[in-house]
Formats: sequence, C-alpha cells, structure tokens
Amino acid sequence: MSKQLNNALAGTQIIDPATYTLTVDGLVDHPLTLTYAQLQAYPQVSQLMDLDCVEGWNFTAKWTGPMLSAIFADAGVKPDAKIVIFHTADVPEGYSSLDLNYINDNKIIIALKDNDLTLPADRGFPFQVVAMSKFGYKWSKWVTRIELSSDTSFLGYWEGNGYNNNADINGPAFSP
Repeated sequence: MSKQLNNALAGTQIIDPATYTLTVDGLVDHPLTLTYAQLQAYPQVSQLMDLDCVEGWNFTAKWTGPMLSAIFADAGVKPDAKIVIFHTADVPEGYSSLDLNYINDNKIIIALKDNDLTLPADRGFPFQVVAMSKFGYKWSKWVTRIELSSDTSFLGYWEGNGYNNNADINGPAFSP
C-alpha cells in the first residue's frame, strides 16, 4: 500500500495559521516563540523519502521545510541537551522524541509542505517532523512545542505503550 493514513490520537487537529505559535524551549539559551510565517521564512529544504508505518503501509513524498538545526541555532542549544521532545495539540504532554544527535546528523526537517502543497490539517498542519528512517510514530504532527531535554528516559505516547523508542524502520517495532 502506498498512501498516507491518518492515525490521529484525538482526531484531526485544526490549527489556525493566523494564531499558531511554536514554542522552542527547555535546555536553550533563548526560548523562541515562532509564528507560522516565521517558520516559512527559514531557508526551506526538500527531501524525497518514505514514511513507513508499523501497520505495513508507506507513503513516499517530497517533504519541504526548515531544518530543525537552523531553529535550534537561533535558540542556542545548551550542552546538556540530549533529546528533543515534540509536544502536540493531540498529546500535549509529549507525543514523541528524537535524539538530538540523530536530528543534527541527518539534517532533519519539519515539513510545511508535502509534494509542494501546504500540509493539510489531516497530515499535521502546520508541519510534520520528517524522521528519516524511523517508523511513522516518530513523525510528530500538530506540534505546538519543541522541548530540548536531558531526560533520555522520556517515552512518548507510542513508546510508553510498548513501541520501540529507537523506531528504526529496519529494527523491531516493539520494545523487547
């Protein structure tokens, strides 16, 4: 199957671009509050890649948006930051996380566009994290806050329910 399904936990979240703000905080020197227009103003990078779900479906798309490292450079990441926690409109306590080194080493982007079209609400507007080579539960949608943390034991919604925290598409989907 080659289509992207919507596995929203609390239903599709409707976020108004005129009032949306993204908070970037935690272990940073300069906490940020960014509007949708400010996210659009960052240099945009495009990547063609697959989103693979543990359910067996996948979706190949051209994802376009700013690199997280550019946003983090503006926030000034503190040396003890190890992971990035994505808080979403449907799971405010923390939907998922990614290792900070993984984000920087793989030039991870937040996709404002999917195949050159503004990301629609059912795909995660205002953006979807493009977690290269990770299962779809690491591709956070409807993100309202990005927290840099030293808490490497943090488990997001799916990981707290038995899914592997590493989420490599060539590895096990579930924790041993």
